[in-house]
Amino acid sequence: MKKSSLYALAAAGLLLAACSDNAPKELVGTISDASMNTLTVKTLERTVTFTTEGADMQQANGLLLGSPVTVEYRGKLTDATPALKVATNPTYYQAVGSWTQPNPIDPAQRQGVELQVEGVARSIGMATLRFSTWELTTQPGHILLLGESEGSGAPAEVRMEGVISAEEGRLTLNLGDGMLLTKEEE
Repeated sequence: MKKSSLYALAAAGLLLAACSDNAPKELVGTISDASMNTLTVKTLERTVTFTTEGADMQQANGLLLGSPVTVEYRGKLTDATPALKVATNPTYYQAVGSWTQPNPIDPAQRQGVELQVEGVARSIGMATLRFSTWELTTQPGHILLLGESEGSGAPAEVRMEGVISAEEGRLTLNLGDGMLLTKEEE
């Protein structure tokens, strides 16, 4: 009798372990590579490649390099673990592109910033204000632009927080101080 009880207990333990390993899990990181059916995610500890065929991609937002991403999966992480769901930060997707406004000195010219994947930024039509990088903040719709300004002679560090919003059907980036940029159509 003791032996059969022991076997039943062992079987129950194995069943619980199998069920808990099959529960959905999440991996949070940044996109380091993406192709038609795979997604590579980098975390502080490791890099993992997922297969995305059959995954819920409704919140994937273009799978841009450097984008924060959450991947839901089951089982153990191996090469080509099947993803159940992929979700990226929508602000990252919205931010990437060229943002401009008419130059206040010469309205026929445009000025602004180009936000590229992996946090690269460059100024458009502004010789004394040079943006170099950008990043998401913890607030939805907010970004931080970093660079330097030579407007007062000596170079000075620039940190500008921007807010992305939709106005009249177009995306705008408000950097304050009269810098309301509109996202260029691609």
